[in-house]
Amino acid sequence: MKIRYILIFLIISIFTACKKDNKEEFVRPVKIQEINSIQNDNFNIDFPAQISPTQKTVLAFKYAGAVKDIKFETGDFVKKGQVIAVMDDKDYKVNLDAFSKKYEAARAVAQNAEIQFSRAEKLYQGGALAKKDYDNALMQKNVAVSTFKEAAAGLENAKNTLNDTRIIAPYDGYIDKKIVEVGAVVPEGGPVISFVSNEMTDISVNASLKDVENIKNSSNIVFKDNSSEKVYPLEIKNIAQNPDSINLTYPVTFTFSNLSKDEKFLSGQTGTVTITVKNNGKQEILIPLNAVFEDNGSNVYLFKNGVAVKTPVEIGELRETDKISIVKGLKGGDKVIVAGVSKLADGEKVKTLGGTK
Repeated sequence: MKIRYILIFLIISIFTACKKDNKEEFVRPVKIQEINSIQNDNFNIDFPAQISPTQKTVLAFKYAGAVKDIKFETGDFVKKGQVIAVMDDKDYKVNLDAFSKKYEAARAVAQNAEIQFSRAEKLYQGGALAKKDYDNALMQKNVAVSTFKEAAAGLENAKNTLNDTRIIAPYDGYIDKKIVEVGAVVPEGGPVISFVSNEMTDISVNASLKDVENIKNSSNIVFKDNSSEKVYPLEIKNIAQNPDSINLTYPVTFTFSNLSKDEKFLSGQTGTVTITVKNNGKQEILIPLNAVFEDNGSNVYLFKNGVAVKTPVEIGELRETDKISIVKGLKGGDKVIVAGVSKLADGEKVKTLGGTK
């Protein structure tokens, strides 16, 4: 009986030891990238981008007053010349009526003065009218004509003022936003409608100062639409001279090159702008972004003799959407672990999975 217990104990011990040995022999598989070349050719930089209208205008009334009617809703299409909004114009109509009456009265007086002067002139030339009476007729005519011109100018101004109680579409486009609602009292020049053009051919991105230089020196620029996956060539339209006060980045506007008339975009449609930049012989090592981790600075794991070795690096700029340049810390021949990094520990045994690239 005693011998049986001893045998059972030995079997359990051997099994436990084997299990422990198997556990210790587990080696985590990883994917590596061997640094076997330095990039001397072109590289790409990607920017998230949004399509914007060619023109965007904030429309306002020239004078202060209450908004009587807004004839369109946000998103509605409006043709050039259509009335978008109307101000309460009662006072302006009363003003126009008053100036119309002044105009008619001044015109009648001027016409009568012209007739009287014409008679006086004939009599004066025939010697039948004294010089004093002739001069008086001339003076009355001149005053009447001057008064009529002032009345005509006043009437024209009253008409223009009444017209300015309406907001007219300056071009074909869409109601981007109603800034105020009907009944609101707006000040002189106060914004009422945000209006965008019918053409959606501009693309906006925000770039750092260094990326602005890359954009200026780019050899190729394209836009990839998120919805269709189509790629379109672009050209630079405008680069802001001053940075955005909030993000401290420089707004850059591109426009489509040789865009077909059949191609239509919506304001706010998103995609990616990719610029291709010449490296100009500058040595640069690129590795996947997810190969880098932060631990008292930027680090990677190198594959050395079957062991993951934590190695500090100095990172540079983001390239494309998933690559980062390494300024310092790597050299040709290094094998960088590029997958499974989050599960690794310094000095852990590893084996390659899927070979190198």
